[in-house]
Amino acid sequence: MARGTRITVDLGNEDLLKAIRIAAIEQGKSIRELTIEALQEWLERRMAEEDKEDLEAMREAENEYRRTGGRLFEDVVRDLEKES
Repeated sequence: MARGTRITVDLGNEDLLKAIRIAAIEQGKSIRELTIEALQEWLERRMAEEDKEDLEAMREAENEYRRTGGRLFEDVVRDLEKES
């Protein structure tokens, strides 16, 4: 991480800030460290969810490919247009 990179966050809630301070003390970490960990974990979960969605889309595409007898998408579209 680049030194001097800073953000300002308005938590909008004094109780949330108090809970974060307590958690930092309990874990022996700074609020900065807790914030970085929380953001990293959030990004990891987000990327894992996107990976899961991509895998699901690939499986759906494979199932469609098998369902259509392994035909090209363009051929399926052309046949559907003929039926319309």
